[in-house]
Amino acid sequence: MRLTNPVQWGGLAALLAGVLLILSDLRRLYSDLIDPYLLRTMSLSAAIPFGSDWSLGLILAVLLLLGLFGLYAYHAKNEGRLGLIGLVLVTFGVQLSMGSSFVFPFIRSIVWPWETVEYFEEPFGSVAVLALGFVLGSILLGVAMLRGDFYPRVVTVLFIVGAVILLLPLPLDDVIFGGAMAWLGYTLMWEGRSESVQASHQSNNY
Repeated sequence: MRLTNPVQWGGLAALLAGVLLILSDLRRLYSDLIDPYLLRTMSLSAAIPFGSDWSLGLILAVLLLLGLFGLYAYHAKNEGRLGLIGLVLVTFGVQLSMGSSFVFPFIRSIVWPWETVEYFEEPFGSVAVLALGFVLGSILLGVAMLRGDFYPRVVTVLFIVGAVILLLPLPLDDVIFGGAMAWLGYTLMWEGRSESVQASHQSNNY
């Protein structure tokens, strides 16, 4: 599919951000299944090559920002102030809540079944920032999308639910949100393609 307008590029950014979030969870699970104590005994930068991990984390943060902006911008008039407030909160939330590690993209507590509750426990402040920034903004943005009824309702609900799950110390807690982001991005890409085809037909008629 050729990307011929900014809408499709925004959809591609959301799609790639969702895929990277899922891959980050799978990579973390893979690392812990190979050696559950690897990250206990070694620093994260020693356990995982720092250069690629930092680069992927930065790319993921940028793609998230571009993708969420694209999801909002295409239907900005229909989303109203609620969507705008959500986008602003998400923007600040990405900057404050995204970690420097691709394996741990969000600054929040993560507890695996073989670990104690104290392991990877983050200060309350970092979890509160994630909740009041990225998660709350995503919920407001999702509610605005539901009210506008321009994206599939099922995936919009998954987007909201996935944002809430980001706060829970569970394995693979990014998968639902990442899957919803990828689905929304794919939908936006096809909407942009349809728009380009219609514009092309109208120009040919004239």
